[in-house]
Amino acid sequence: MALTTHHLNLDPKQVTIAALGLLDRQLTLGGLPARYSELAFTGGLGDVINVNRESRGIPVQSSGISEPIWNPVKGDKAKFAAATDRPLPTNDRLAPMGFVNESRFPVQLTTLAQNSTSLSMEQVAFDLKQFGTQILSKLTRGFAEYFDDTTASFIKANITRSGLSAAQKKVVGGDVEVTIPIADGTAENMKRRALGLRTALVDARMAMSRANVPTSERYLIAGPEVEAILLKDPEFVAVDYSGDTSALRRAVVGRIYGFDIVIHNSFDLEMYLFHKSAMILVSACPAIPMGAVNGSIQNINGIATRMLIDYDYGKKADTIGLDTMYGLSTVKEDPDYAVRGVGIGESFVRGLKISVTEVPPSKLAQNDVTLAA
Repeated sequence: MALTTHHLNLDPKQVTIAALGLLDRQLTLGGLPARYSELAFTGGLGDVINVNRESRGIPVQSSGISEPIWNPVKGDKAKFAAATDRPLPTNDRLAPMGFVNESRFPVQLTTLAQNSTSLSMEQVAFDLKQFGTQILSKLTRGFAEYFDDTTASFIKANITRSGLSAAQKKVVGGDVEVTIPIADGTAENMKRRALGLRTALVDARMAMSRANVPTSERYLIAGPEVEAILLKDPEFVAVDYSGDTSALRRAVVGRIYGFDIVIHNSFDLEMYLFHKSAMILVSACPAIPMGAVNGSIQNINGIATRMLIDYDYGKKADTIGLDTMYGLSTVKEDPDYAVRGVGIGESFVRGLKISVTEVPPSKLAQNDVTLAA
């Protein structure tokens, strides 16, 4: 007599791939950092993974002509120098040998993110009709919310140029501070508040460009308060991305001065600007334990996740869980990097913070935007 099995017959590999696909579409802030993952990692929580950092480029050396080429027939403009009349180069034309000098930096696996659910035999038999909708989407939604919250905390603590020296800030700029009037509901007040933010954004854009941060994939992260100020600005034109299924794309409310604006409720009256390469999310998975009934480790779009399926004999219930070890890090520059002759070295310049201060309109004769010291 054949054994009785439940009607789902889950394939852990396919379920894990589906879970990671769902997770990637549900990420907002967690979808911003660059990603690196390892499936064959043999360490544990608290260990580090070394990530390669690309070098900026190999310097070019030019070589000019050693002396002018003269027309041997004086005064005859129709005749030109023959090959034998051309002087041999006096300098060595061999190009200097460069080297792809990729450096490495460590990212610590600081967090074991995990969740699971227990399914009793009654639930499996009578209540569970669509595993993806009823179970998998709930597991991945919890992961997405956790990734977004921890990424928001990381941005607040690390996207800043406060660590630069005075000489470095002079050449690439530092964080930006702006003072705007407190809202009073008048049209002139709304214009002045928006003008303050837009002026600060122009200064921030200049600071990013002076540090040679790529102009593509730049993000402006802010809270609903900043969004409201910009949306009330007659100069601001929002862009509708509602046709995209990605949570990150749906969170992009517009574009201003080359920055995609991403709004998240974790932020107040503050703005963080950075390139996608400014942060990296490194993930790895522990091995599948010997006692697990079944499991799978997969990597989709740079996120490594493990799914375990087990059975609780005491409760007569299936247990399904997701977990991953991960860590976040800012990406600093190459040790040899310099701007305008000033060494930047391993400093963070791929993003910065705009601090916003509100004061009564009577105390603000005009919008005052200054670079932070």
